[in-house]
Amino acid sequence: MQRRALVVVQCFPPLLKNAGGVSKRYLSLCRALIDGLGWHVSLLTQADVTCSHEPEVDRWLQTGSLEFLPAYGGRVTSSTDGVAFFLDLASGHNVSKMARKLMSGQYDAVFTDDALWRVVLLLLARGLGVPVVATTHTDITHMQSYQLWLVRLVWKMHMLSTRCAAVHAATSRVFGEQLQRLYGVPIGGVWPPCLWSPAFRKEPNAFAEEAQAQRALWLQMLRDQGSEPKAIMLHAGRWSAEKRIHLLFEAVPADCALVIVGDGTSEYADLVDSAGKASNRRNVLPLRKMLSAHELRVAYQAADLFLTASDFESLGFTVIESWCSGTPVAIQPAQGHLEFVKDGVNSWFVNYDDQAKARATLESIVAVGLDKASLHDNIPEFAPMGKKFRTSDYAQDLDDEIIAPALAQGAVMQSGGVSEYTKRLFSLVGCFGVWLSLWIFTRIAYTTVQDPKFELLGRPGSASDSTPCNLTPVDTLPPKKQGHVNDSRAEPSFDVEPLLSA
Repeated sequence: MQRRALVVVQCFPPLLKNAGGVSKRYLSLCRALIDGLGWHVSLLTQADVTCSHEPEVDRWLQTGSLEFLPAYGGRVTSSTDGVAFFLDLASGHNVSKMARKLMSGQYDAVFTDDALWRVVLLLLARGLGVPVVATTHTDITHMQSYQLWLVRLVWKMHMLSTRCAAVHAATSRVFGEQLQRLYGVPIGGVWPPCLWSPAFRKEPNAFAEEAQAQRALWLQMLRDQGSEPKAIMLHAGRWSAEKRIHLLFEAVPADCALVIVGDGTSEYADLVDSAGKASNRRNVLPLRKMLSAHELRVAYQAADLFLTASDFESLGFTVIESWCSGTPVAIQPAQGHLEFVKDGVNSWFVNYDDQAKARATLESIVAVGLDKASLHDNIPEFAPMGKKFRTSDYAQDLDDEIIAPALAQGAVMQSGGVSEYTKRLFSLVGCFGVWLSLWIFTRIAYTTVQDPKFELLGRPGSASDSTPCNLTPVDTLPPKKQGHVNDSRAEPSFDVEPLLSA
């Protein structure tokens, strides 16, 4: 009998600008479940999956192996951290949809990310005897918005909710140990390193010509602004303050160049965009665009060295992607970066907090050579690590690490007994009480909190980075309910339904 999973996430393509790593992880999860393990997946999200621009997603939708469950959510805008979309699990519409699905008895497991108010889902699923894999992807205490009282309150509840999960998973062992140490939460599994696109599984020689062409284009653009670099360094990803991209500007040696690709939604992204010639840095080339998997794969290989000064990554997809592309990394020795990188063995650690020291370290790395032979001599484990990731069986590793433990917990739940049914009863009662409290709290918070500012989707499942959404600013909602918004793809008129939604 085919197994079925309910995936409840706020991060999924096409939402890539503010949570690209998490979106890519759940795309990889769906690929592993559907193509690797033969599961059927129901995906509940506020993201407009129908315009994901991912051929695999289109195929899954057409064949019926992926069921899209449009959900209500919204967009939150912070004066310090920019814009992000969220899934509103305090919404009655979303809760009733999850309840109907779980009560059907069809699902073997539930997977959820850092969805807002995920405690409601965790209690509901526990009450109905379905195991949940809940994953904490980000330590929000590193973000500037954490100084706000509302954000701190939400984070504390978020971490407390992990105790209700059948498996609370982390994205790396280093990050899992940190969560245990700081918050005392259980860690029941660790995600294996994932490659979100098949492009990263191909050998470097498959992209050699395209990489050379991309490099030639960068060199011409750099010459046009007065730079003749002997090595090209790359940074790729979201342009946001916690990535600390600004620390790279002055760390790059004068006779080398820094190419920065990506995009963001905060004022910080504008700072990065103007960091090159406009700021008299002729060896810095910002290229503002979120790259596709293929474009990103080519960009990694076109560079000599990948740099990141981020000190809050729970793993760092860019490290693995760069290795798979045949390019070593020089990264900040912090958090998830410590999971696989060994300084002077498979890549390098650079302390970007000390600009002069960072520049000297990068100069010494360039001096020993970044050609294939030099890399083999100086960081002998670099090439084997790339090959290891390119040839890994992600679906099987995922099954071993987090799916099997969750199913084992599910089997215990299904065994029944007085103790089990007592836990279910208390979980359902708790779910209703928590949901009702959160429903009241969030409806008030959405209308009164000014920073961050909330906007709600006018219809479920319509969130996208690249196209206008049906967003209704909460402070301009009409005074009373005027209509009904359902799951149809038709364009609804704006009304109070997003706030009071069923």
